[in-house]
This record gives sequence, C-alpha cells and structure tokens, in this order.
Amino acid sequence: MSEQNKEIVRRFYEEVENQGRLELIDELVDPNFRDVYNLGFPVPVRGVDGVRQLVTTLRSRGDFHLNIEELIAEGDKVVARLSTNRTTKTPAGDEVKLQLVEIARIANGKLLERWVFIDFGLRPQTAAS
Repeated sequence: MSEQNKEIVRRFYEEVENQGRLELIDELVDPNFRDVYNLGFPVPVRGVDGVRQLVTTLRSRGDFHLNIEELIAEGDKVVARLSTNRTTKTPAGDEVKLQLVEIARIANGKLLERWVFIDFGLRPQTAAS
C-alpha cells in the first residue's frame, strides 16, 4: 500500500503540477480533498475544483517546477520533501531555492488531505562570532 500511495503522490507532483495535466485531477484527487494547512496559497484549497485552481495559478506564474527530493510513506500518509526552481532572498540577502515538506493523506487511492510547509528562506540570522 505504501508504494501505491507514493506513486499517487509522485504522479500528482510530476504529471499534474509540473506538466499541467488537469485531466488527471479527477483520477488522483478525492472530491472531498482539502489542504489542511497551506501558507503558500491565499485561500483554502477544497475539492477537485480547488486543486484545479491551485495548479492553474501555480502554472500561470511561469516556469514553476517541483523536484521530488524524497518520498516517505507509512500507512495512509506520504511525506514529500520537495524543492522548486524558484529562488527567494533570505533576510541576510542570500538567494535560496524554495523548499517544501508536504504530508498527504491518501484514502481509497486518492489524495484526501494535505499539509504544506514552505521554507521561504526566512531563517533567523545568527550573530557573528
């Protein structure tokens, strides 16, 4: 089951978000889907229509691409460690690639819930020694 759940999540990122294959959303996303926590999108993402809007918005911003760095699955959850081709500036002025950790809950072979944690590079500066 864990490998099947990882494949659902992998397909969502690679085929839906990266390639824009919106027709796969009905296959991969439960009609009752909800982002439980997502600071990266200004309105709650709910259902397949919400996911379509999210993907359309992300893809309209240009060359957005998610890189799957790691997928870890246990039970009905898959943790994805992701990076993007986008960069942001830290408070110190350094440019860093955006990093994300997302936890997806799979039910009946579809994405049902997701928690999204985005590292915008806003780490506190350390005092110089």
